[in-house]
Amino acid sequence: MNAKTNMMNPSGRGAMTASDELTSLEKILLVVPMLGGLVFGVIPLFFSAQFAGITGYAGNDTYLYRLTGAVTLGYVPGLLLGILQGQWTPLRLVVIATLVFNIGSLFAIAVAVFTGTAKPVVYLILVASLLITASMAWMLNKHRAAPRPSADIAQWVVYLLVFLTAAAFGTGTLFTFAPVQVSQLFGFNGTDEFILRQGGAATLGFAVMGVFELRSRAWKEIRLPSINALLFNGASFVATVIGIVSGDPILLLAVVFVVALVATVGSFITLQREGK
Repeated sequence: MNAKTNMMNPSGRGAMTASDELTSLEKILLVVPMLGGLVFGVIPLFFSAQFAGITGYAGNDTYLYRLTGAVTLGYVPGLLLGILQGQWTPLRLVVIATLVFNIGSLFAIAVAVFTGTAKPVVYLILVASLLITASMAWMLNKHRAAPRPSADIAQWVVYLLVFLTAAAFGTGTLFTFAPVQVSQLFGFNGTDEFILRQGGAATLGFAVMGVFELRSRAWKEIRLPSINALLFNGASFVATVIGIVSGDPILLLAVVFVVALVATVGSFITLQREGK
């Protein structure tokens, strides 16, 4: 009995219940957003010009492409580690964020279609977003009876989460609903509206995830989101430094520089201290 328990839960913190264990089907469904985050994260982040050329967009705002890639790539580690771990509870908040991201993506797709600006890649993303939205909602409903862990993180982590959630809500909302105007306000061209809305939607996913982190305050549920935040903000920080060196408009870069630095250092310390 003990050997079986240890195999199911190597951490030794108690066996998984049926409502807390991921099935093979669920793991397969989680691979879809993970691969999507990898492809649509890495390519805009490191190969923005090539990505614009392939998708048919102008690609004028390299820095904004890199930020979109950074936030999209930020979903990958939590999904990957969640699949490998095979437990629902640590993955729940990442699934919520993924659901919100793809609902926002569907909004961006709808705007592109109704305004006649949709490129072929938009319809490819439509299929993926519909599948991901449906599968994430199904999983959340299926595991609604899974037990919730008790709050155990330090108060300073709560303050960090409040700061990062507020920043993500501000950025995500603006770039989801008014990407052109916001981009131009900060000195960019804002020509690739759909790409900017995708970045905003991905950021909104992080913001909603932050709200649920604040509701949970349990390290078991906050660990994977913290890994996501570390990658997202670390990549954003590097992109911002490159943007500053390249002479991009400084106002937005200065804001992102501060937020990404605080988020990267804070997430790293949170992980090192396991939320204490």
